[in-house]
Amino acid sequence: LLKSQIVIDNTAPYNSATYLINNILISGGITPTNHSFTGDPMQIGFFNGVNSNLGIDSGIVLSSGNVLDVVGPNASPSTSTDFFLPGDPTLDAIIAPDPTNDAAVLEFDFIPTSDTISFKYVFGSEEYLEYVNLFNDAFGFFLSGPNPAGGNYVEENLAIIPGTVNTPVSIFNVNNVSNSAYYIDNGDGFTAPQNTDPTVIQFDGFTTPLTATANVNCGDTYHIKIVVADAVDWVWDSGIFLEAGSFYSPPLSVIDDLAIDSLVMQIPCNSTITLSADGGVGATYEWYDSTA
Repeated sequence: LLKSQIVIDNTAPYNSATYLINNILISGGITPTNHSFTGDPMQIGFFNGVNSNLGIDSGIVLSSGNVLDVVGPNASPSTSTDFFLPGDPTLDAIIAPDPTNDAAVLEFDFIPTSDTISFKYVFGSEEYLEYVNLFNDAFGFFLSGPNPAGGNYVEENLAIIPGTVNTPVSIFNVNNVSNSAYYIDNGDGFTAPQNTDPTVIQFDGFTTPLTATANVNCGDTYHIKIVVADAVDWVWDSGIFLEAGSFYSPPLSVIDDLAIDSLVMQIPCNSTITLSADGGVGATYEWYDSTA
C-alpha cells in the first residue's frame, strides 16, 4: 500500500458502529445511544484521506459495496461488490418506483445540547458519469424527532443541495451539468492521470465536502439514520464519507470575562455555569437572563 493513497480500515474496532460513532463521528454537544449498523461488515469502516483528493481528512465510510474498493487509483470504470442484501424502505420511497439493494445503514439516537446540529460529508459513486439519469444510487441522512418549528421531523433528509429548500444531493442532481459547482470529476477508470495517480480515490465522481444541518430542541431525543444503497441492481458501488468529529451541536464556550459590558452567553440545557466578579469593597451584583 502506497502512503499516498486513501487508507481504509475496517478491522476491530473500526467495524463497530458504537466505536465509530462515539470515537470518530461525534464531537461536542452530542450524547449518542442505541447505535446500530445494518449491512455486510465490509460495508463500513474508518478512512484516512489526508493523502488523497477526497477533501476530508478522516472519518467513517459507508458503501453499497466493499469499502476497501475505495482505494485508488481510479483504474476501473465499474468497481463493484455484490452482497445481494436488501435495500432500505426510506430510500425506496425516495427513488420509487426503482428499488434499492445492498443498503448500508448506520443509525443512532442522540440528545443535543443546543438548538442546531451539523456534520460534514462527501458522496461518491461509480455510477458517474455513465449512468446519470439512468441509475440513481441513493443515500440520505434521515432525522426524526421534535421540530422546533412545530410538529416532528419524520425521516427528514438532511442531505440537501446548498441554497435549496429540499433538493436532495444525488447522482441525478449533482453532476457535471446539474449543480456542477458541487461535483468533482475523477475520471472514468481509463483516463489519465486518475487511472495511475494513487492519490485519487476509486469513485468516478464525488461531491465537494458538503454540510448537513438541522434545527433541533436542546435536550430532546432525536434519531438519525445514515444510509447508502444501490438502485435497481447490486452493482456499481456508491459511498458516503462522514468527517471525523463533525457531528456537532455547539457546546458552551465561555470566553467572556463577565466585565461591565458582559456579552450574552448561550448556556446549553442541563448544564451549569459559575459566575464570578470582583467589583471591590461595597459593590453589588445583579445576575439576570435574557427574559428576567
